[in-house]
Formats: sequence, C-alpha cells, structure tokens
Amino acid sequence: MLSNGKKALIGRRLSLAMLLACFGLSAQAQPLQELPDVLVRAAKTCHVDPQAVTLSVVPLKDLLVPEDRPMPQVKPLIAVNADRHVSPASTAKLVTTLAGLERLGANWRWKTYFYADERPDEKGRVSQLYLKGGGDPTLVVEKFSLLVDRMAQLGVRHIEGDLVVDRSFFDIPEGDPSAFDGRGSRPYNQLPDAAVIGYRNLSFEFVPDIKAKKARIVAMPPLAGMDVPTSIPLSKGVCGDWKESIGYNLKQTKDGRLVVSFNGKLPKACGPKTFNVISLEADVFLERLFRGYWEKDGRTWKGYVRRGVVPQEATMIAGHTSDALADVTALVNKWSNNLIARHIYLSLGTLKERDDEDVPLRIKMDDAREVLAKWLTEKGVPLGDIYIENGSGLSRVSHVTARAMTQLLAAGWVSPRMPEYMSSLPISGVDGTMRKRKEALGRAHLKTGYLADVRSIGGYIYAQNGERYAIFASVHGERNMPGGIRFLNRVIEWTYEQKTQK
Repeated sequence: MLSNGKKALIGRRLSLAMLLACFGLSAQAQPLQELPDVLVRAAKTCHVDPQAVTLSVVPLKDLLVPEDRPMPQVKPLIAVNADRHVSPASTAKLVTTLAGLERLGANWRWKTYFYADERPDEKGRVSQLYLKGGGDPTLVVEKFSLLVDRMAQLGVRHIEGDLVVDRSFFDIPEGDPSAFDGRGSRPYNQLPDAAVIGYRNLSFEFVPDIKAKKARIVAMPPLAGMDVPTSIPLSKGVCGDWKESIGYNLKQTKDGRLVVSFNGKLPKACGPKTFNVISLEADVFLERLFRGYWEKDGRTWKGYVRRGVVPQEATMIAGHTSDALADVTALVNKWSNNLIARHIYLSLGTLKERDDEDVPLRIKMDDAREVLAKWLTEKGVPLGDIYIENGSGLSRVSHVTARAMTQLLAAGWVSPRMPEYMSSLPISGVDGTMRKRKEALGRAHLKTGYLADVRSIGGYIYAQNGERYAIFASVHGERNMPGGIRFLNRVIEWTYEQKTQK
C-alpha cells in the first residue's frame, strides 16, 4: 500500500509528464548539464579538467524554419558549460564564412585592376601605371603573372613612371603582424591588404637528393634582384623542428640585391618540405614581383612602386576577377587560411548602409562588425554571445559560447547556402585539418581550432543512428592542452555513437 504522500508525489510526476507531452516534449528532452560518464572517464584519461570543457550538441532532425520567420532557439541534446564565454580559436571561421556566404552571396568576387593616365600610345608607352586593389586575398602569383601579360597584350610595352598602388579599399590602420604571438614572419599572421599578391609569401621547396647528400631548392615566386642558393646540405637525425635547423636568412647588399642563405642543414628524415616566410614589406615585395614579370620581351619600366590613389579620370587597362566565394570558402575552412578569412570579414563592410553612394568605398573594421552583429541577431544568437574581432581565430578578445555556436550551426543547416557551407568543412579522416583524425570516419564535417591554450571543434556529425547533429566543443587552459585533441576526438565518437531518441 502507498502512503498518501507517495500517491501525491506520483500524481505530480504524472501531471508533469502529461504537461510535457502536450507540448511535444519529454523528460528526456531536457539537455544533459554534465558530461556523461564515458566522457568523464575520457577527460580523466586525457588529463583534462572537465571544468575546462565547453560542449553543446544539437539534433538537427525535423528542424524547419519558415522563410519569413526568425531563427528559433534550438534545444541541445547536451549543454555543458555551454553559456561560458570562451575563445573559439579558428572555429571563428565558422561564423565568418557562413556570414559571407549568406550576406555577400555565394557568387561574390573580388576584382583587381590596372589603370593608366591614358591609353598607351603607338609605341606602347604610358606615363603612369596604377594598381587598384579590390581586396582579393586569392590573387596568387601565377594569376598575377597572367594579368601582367594580359596588360602587355592590350598594348602596354613601356612604363615611363611609377606603379602607384591603391590600397584604399580597406581603410584600416597599420598593424603589427608579430603582435599576436611574436611570429610576424609566419604567413598565418599576415594582416589584411587590399592589394596583396601571392599572400606576399616567399616559398622554398626542399627536395632531398640522398645520393648527392643535399636537398635541391625550388624558390617561388621569381623576384627581380633576388639570389637563392640551389641546394642545402642534408643531415642525420630526426626531423624535429626542421624550420629552425635550416637557418634561413635574407640580406640586402649595397647594390640593392637580395641574398637568401641557409646556414643550417635539412634532416634527411624529413623528406620533401616547403618553407614559407614573409620577409619583405608589401611595396618591396610587389615592386620586385612586378619587375620580375614585366621586364622581358623588350618591355621596360623606369619607375618604382609607391602608394597612392587611382585618379577618377584614369583609364582601366586590364583586370582580374577572383573565383566565387563559394569556392574560396573551402580554402578558409578546410585549410584554415587566416588571411582569406580576414578579407571575407572585412568585405562584409561593403554591405553597411552609406549616406553618400558616390564616395569611393573605404571599408573600416567597425563596418564589418556592425553588419555581422546584425546578422547574428537574425540567426537567434543572443547579443554578445558571439564576438569575432577580425574574422580569423587569431584574437585574444574574440569569444563565443558553445550554445551560441550550435545555434549558428543549426541556422547554417537550414540556410539556402547549406550545401556550399557544409562542403567547405574538413571531412574526418579525408581532407583538410581533419585528414589525420579518424573518428566518425568520413561522417563528420568539422572545423578545428588550435591556439596555445585552446583546442576546439565545430560542425556537423552524421551519427550511426542516421541523424545529424551540430556540435561545438572546446578545451581551455595550457595544463589541458597535451590531451585536448584526444579528448575532443572522444567527444566526436560519443556524438557519432548516439542512439535514436524515442
């Protein structure tokens, strides 16, 4: 026999269950607020403090949003420390790229133009040449070479004056590329430049020749007045930190030539390697690059590179249009390209309402932030729960919450741009930054994040139960970093192994 008190308690529980049923909910629908036992054990094995973990997983089954309605708040399957503000590292690019695809459009393209004061005369002479940068971060040196040759084929043979570079499309202050981590020469730290060519990157490929006991060097791009050795000695031992062992150096001689030297050796255990470095200031790099491509086949240039603005009355000579944003986005997400992410972010500023449409566009960082903030609100992200400083993960002030990130990913799932967005993400065990991680092999599209004190993942997992989930997870604190990736891999597995919800 049950006491009256127990009968009353059971009655209240039944009433609650009936109430939840009326709204299509169940007691099991409430999200887990703590890590399940299997992940608690994984955290212990990986020496990760569970309090340093943030996690949100959202089922995407039956998620529908009418076109004329705002994005509703989605209910997670699990939400652990999900409202804590944390650094996203490179998962910030999930925000940047979805905003770009939706607001700029999948067919958005950057444009770069050469102008002159007038059309070339009968001898192919122009007095002054201008390069108008349109913010294209994908204008690699091969495409720039074709643009230079196209200009020659359109009649320009002799440039009497300077090449004036117009970088005013981005109205941003000069920054220090070393400010984030002290490694300003690394390509990932390069700052936005509306007229950047070839990422301003010097690339040296080392191809070992074991019999000759040396590695042959292939240098790109070919810069005018730069001398590069043809080989570097090989050494014994493990590969280790091979970038430090080669001893790269660049000096300028009294006559203005650039001399590259390697005073170390490449460990032969490394195999073929490519060393990328930012060694030259933007105008110096562009001047030597342009001169190297231009001064051939009788073409001449008497001037130098300097900064300025293209006059309104200048004549357009030749131009280049980038690939569509839908194609470029894969470079950002699969290979975590920071410079392209920064340029997509800044380009959002073109959408800010302006008082005078006739004034040439000069995009400020705050223009992009304003456009992004408004878009995030439309996606149901609470104000302040996602703040992206510059579009990439290289920031000490960017912050997100796990709940807000899965809210955004759910919005991406129902977006008209979902196919382009999802296909841009690395596939587990297949490509990009997930190619070596075999968890949920071929069934997870996940962007990774990696900083000195952050490991993070965000994206979509197609689970064994036939359902898809949006996921964001991160681990923070230097003490937790050695096992951070292994723990996140276990989180991927846990999500992949989900049972069908009844």
